[in-house]
Amino acid sequence: MDTIPAYNYVILAVLLCAALYSLYLGLQKIWQGIEHGKPYFGEQITRDAIMAKFNRDTFIKRGLLLSRLLKRPASGVAHIIMYIGALLLIFGHATYMLSFIGVPVYEGWFGYLFMKLGRELGGLMLFCGLLFFLIRRLMPPERLTAGDKTRSTFLLGELLMLAIIIAGFTAESFRLGFEPNSNNAEFIGSTFGALLGNWLGEEGAIAGFKAMWWIHALMGCALIALISRGPLSHMLIGPANSALASKRPGINLAPINFDFDDEDDDDDDEDEEEEMTFGATKLSDLNQKNLIDASACLWCGRCHEACPAAQTGKELSPKKVMATCAEYLEQEKFDDASLIDLIGQEAVFNCTTCGACIEQCPVSNNPPEIIMEFRRNFVMDQSEMPETMAAANRNLESREHPFVGTGSNPEDWREGLDVPFFESGETEYLLWIGCSVTFEERAQDIARAMVKILDRAGVSYGILEEARCTGDPAKMMGNEMQFVEIAEANIEDFEEMGVQKVITLCAHCFNSFDRYYPELGAKWETIPHSVLIDQLIKQDKLRLVKNSHQSITFHDPCYLARHNDIVDETRSAISAVGELIEMPRNKKDSFCCGAGGGNYWGGQGGTARVSDVRVQEAFYTGAEKIATSCSFCLLMLTASATKHTEERTVFDIAELVVEAMPEE
Repeated sequence: MDTIPAYNYVILAVLLCAALYSLYLGLQKIWQGIEHGKPYFGEQITRDAIMAKFNRDTFIKRGLLLSRLLKRPASGVAHIIMYIGALLLIFGHATYMLSFIGVPVYEGWFGYLFMKLGRELGGLMLFCGLLFFLIRRLMPPERLTAGDKTRSTFLLGELLMLAIIIAGFTAESFRLGFEPNSNNAEFIGSTFGALLGNWLGEEGAIAGFKAMWWIHALMGCALIALISRGPLSHMLIGPANSALASKRPGINLAPINFDFDDEDDDDDDEDEEEEMTFGATKLSDLNQKNLIDASACLWCGRCHEACPAAQTGKELSPKKVMATCAEYLEQEKFDDASLIDLIGQEAVFNCTTCGACIEQCPVSNNPPEIIMEFRRNFVMDQSEMPETMAAANRNLESREHPFVGTGSNPEDWREGLDVPFFESGETEYLLWIGCSVTFEERAQDIARAMVKILDRAGVSYGILEEARCTGDPAKMMGNEMQFVEIAEANIEDFEEMGVQKVITLCAHCFNSFDRYYPELGAKWETIPHSVLIDQLIKQDKLRLVKNSHQSITFHDPCYLARHNDIVDETRSAISAVGELIEMPRNKKDSFCCGAGGGNYWGGQGGTARVSDVRVQEAFYTGAEKIATSCSFCLLMLTASATKHTEERTVFDIAELVVEAMPEE
């Protein structure tokens, strides 16, 4: 490469350092914005604090291997082609610097594979990937423009990268127009180099090479300098955000401290007002991880495409929520309380907290955690929520369950059954009935079936003498204060009773007991009834007669599959009683029933009920029965199924297992 004088490389090195410094300053500015959020790493950000949040699994799978991108095969493959191509080019250019200290990087098999063929393929891969995305912008999928949010500046970055690749190949072609080439590794440059050499001659090819070398180098430095000053910053922030993803999947709501010290009475009015503010109205009310999410957001709309509210015509678009937060962050509107109003109350309460958006996001964003902070503010600070939800909350306060106008009594479900009460020191499991099973007639069949299963398997169990709720409806509707009050009362009573193991019939009860109760001091083990059923079958404590001609499709409750990684146990239990037929959207990619986030009591709105869409999907499989393992899913799907047939088609796993139990 003697054609390029050494001083050119010195100048380029200075420019490269300046570009890297610009990259650093851009990242520093992004972090300065994120710092306006509430502490996520503790009051002091130390290496230990960061490592405590570090999620190696998601960093490797999502951050480095880009596993989430392949959920959309076409764009996923294009992204990965670009990613591999970029890595090959970065490696090749970085290795080239060794030649300045006498390392013969261009010689032998290494030079052939990495410095010539590797960089050639890398450039070609990056070119093809960029071409795919540029063409797609002419006919973008709906998700890219959803919520009236699209990042046109992505186009500028893509065009700059495309120009860099073309300039690189052009420079290579000029070089190979005058430089002897005895191999076919640089096949693109060799093809065009021969033509240029014959057309321009050696002097013309050298002049062209020098010009294109500088154009390619300057555009490369410009790209590095601009990466952290626009949407291309996701290339760095995305993997970092995946590294900080919660180690437990789903929604992990930060607890609220409701203990206020009397000694704070002398604080000024501003501090007192800040102390008494719950939830979020502005960016500074969110935590730093929420703001990293907003910074990392690609505006790709994969969350919108998976969101049951968005896909049934409701006001909510998780993409719009994230993009709006990102815009406020870019505009440094950290304390602008108009943010909550711009997102809107209706959209905030449309969220079913199903976590589908979390599961789809390629950079590990968690929109529901942000939405729930706004919801908490609407409920606990502004005393605003949809009237149907408000009625459920009032009923929970006055009658200790959220079911307004129910005609069922707490004892109705066990009529005709000999159900034991929990005895401290004697009973192994507390069978937690929960409010939906107690007060909704259709869901009562789950408890009846589970009692028969436990009796047949010889399990030591008992129930509480009075009906209770975990408080989950209050929490997910935004009333954290009410949830804590209910939870602390339950924890105190369970400790007095010596409860060590709890069986739940509702996915929401399980999630609250297992995820949020330990934060308040709970120490018992909780197991979903479907998981226990699977264990009893595998332990041969429950013998079943399988009907191979009975086809069953299974609806995964969001709060088991996505939030708690429970997918195999439920299918194992179903397969023990009949033939399982999967719906197109299943397991962690399942579609919600629509009940979560308090929307069992919420206004539906939109173009369709979420449960109607899910039932149609189940019917399309041709299965005879629809199974689930959550009382709320059962209620929602049953209501939608009755619009199509008078026959009972939706069942809980426990009901199907009882049908398969041979007579004694």
